[in-house]
Amino acid sequence: MVAMEAQHAQTLDPVALLDAAPDDEFALLELRLDWPPDLEVAPRSRSLWLRLFVLTGDPLAWIAGRGEAWASATVDDELVEIDVYVLLSAVRRRMAEHDGDVTAAVAPYALTALRAGLEREKLLVEGDLAARVLAGEAPGLLDELADDPGELGLPTLQARRSWSPVGFGALLDLVQEAFGPVALDRSAVTLDPVEPVDGDCAACAGRSFGYPTELEESREGFCAAHDAAARALNAARIAQARASNPAGWRAIDKAAMRINRLPEPRFAPQPPRIVGDAPARNDQCPCGSGRKYKRCHGA
Repeated sequence: MVAMEAQHAQTLDPVALLDAAPDDEFALLELRLDWPPDLEVAPRSRSLWLRLFVLTGDPLAWIAGRGEAWASATVDDELVEIDVYVLLSAVRRRMAEHDGDVTAAVAPYALTALRAGLEREKLLVEGDLAARVLAGEAPGLLDELADDPGELGLPTLQARRSWSPVGFGALLDLVQEAFGPVALDRSAVTLDPVEPVDGDCAACAGRSFGYPTELEESREGFCAAHDAAARALNAARIAQARASNPAGWRAIDKAAMRINRLPEPRFAPQPPRIVGDAPARNDQCPCGSGRKYKRCHGA
């Protein structure tokens, strides 16, 4: 039912990792959850993969009433992936309530998201769930948090790697959960051949690069022609993403600056309001422009 990535690394102690969380506002720890493969509960049309991450802090904490846990879903032709993010403070509080049992502490988040994914698989596959949640027409994947494991039972829990920085994928998940889909093309990049070929340029060698992080980190070693091509491709993908969801893209920008401890944009993008809850004229416009509603979309 739940396909988990095979990893050939040493198993670490989750409790020790949580106790030794780094003094970093934006660090992330993945906890691996496994259910028995013979459960008589299965998705109808896709494999289901659930991942759970603990965050030392929320990159979108400027938004009022954010809560302590969030879930985002990604769908392709074969897989529904549900990623659950829980604040470290919430995990520690729940561990204290369960005599230090980390599995009991995090299982409600995983079980709730897993049940919701199974129940709303059709909406997830059709791409309609996120829009309906933002419109107030459907509950979110974690809205009905419950402690009872029911027919699923409690999973086993492992950690295969230690804490790491909050990466772009996690940031995008958190933004899309709050602001809706951002159409950023994250497919790998293989740049077209150029002449003359530069033997020191990885792009000239025909390599593919993950987007955006690997491509950006590799540009320093590109030849001039491939550097220009990479810049143009990046600009085009960003323009498409920005046009698809202006407020969501502003939130990505602000959160990325926050994570990297760089000067943040002065505005604080707010997620879409529930349908029927129109902003007051002097409220900030929910599009994230930083202007009053009456001088922006309410004009």
